[in-house]
Amino acid sequence: MNAQDAAPIIVPLMVPFIDGVARKVRAVIQKRVGPSIVQSWYDLLSFLRIECNSPVDSLTFRLAPYIAFASAIGMLLFLPFGEKAPFGFEGDVIAFIYVFTMFSAAVVMGALNVPSSYTSAGAGREVTMSIVFKPLFAVVIGIFAMKTGALTIEGMASALKPSISVLGAYLLLIYLTYVEAGFVPYDIAEAETELLGGPLAEYSGRLFAIMLWAFQIKRFAMIWLLASMLVLPFVSGSTVLLFQCGAFALLFLGMVVYEAMSARYRIDQAVRNGAMAVTLGIFFLLVGWMGW
Repeated sequence: MNAQDAAPIIVPLMVPFIDGVARKVRAVIQKRVGPSIVQSWYDLLSFLRIECNSPVDSLTFRLAPYIAFASAIGMLLFLPFGEKAPFGFEGDVIAFIYVFTMFSAAVVMGALNVPSSYTSAGAGREVTMSIVFKPLFAVVIGIFAMKTGALTIEGMASALKPSISVLGAYLLLIYLTYVEAGFVPYDIAEAETELLGGPLAEYSGRLFAIMLWAFQIKRFAMIWLLASMLVLPFVSGSTVLLFQCGAFALLFLGMVVYEAMSARYRIDQAVRNGAMAVTLGIFFLLVGWMGW
């Protein structure tokens, strides 16, 4: 089994360790001892052994974590590990956008099925963030597709050439990746200190573990997408996967360090920043359409 085929199996097993590294780095920056890097796995295994104490008799509430987890795995299937994706096909970028959006939809559907002010507020914030940032992702992908003529993620990444619109799209993708990865100050929907986890507040046991695991996989997928877009235009052959891993590590650690020194935004601040980013995205789309 090659790296492309094994990635959807290996990555879900790795992401709790990666989350543990993030927790350790934040602790060091904040001058704390912090948990072990395997603590996230211990937490997941502990929750997976506990049956969920559901606050409502709702099938949607119970299915939402599984849909979110399946959507996160689906994102991995279309990402290039090396030069090829495990399930790449012509137009796979459209399928990626679909499962990327389905993840947020599952989180919101589960939260809205519980009569709780915390989950309702978290769901409302998730919807608001999605309305702003999901179109931004579509605009960025649209710029890449227009400049390369490709509708596959690996095809886009491999064919990108420097231009004003492409450089602008890269900057927006870096910003969007940070937001969608759920780092502070953009972890507004969950906001543990305000909303006790927001959409996750009423989940417990196995369902909470699956939802938490899904968020970790999604974070990995978004950063890996950015790493691939940065590496594939310049590297080919057997060393691509190694460079992708290096780029992922640098991006991830940089985002964790920035998160450790940041305070959470209010929702209106995040929306304002997102609206400015969408405006810039449309500007760069027009610049690319004019050939620049």
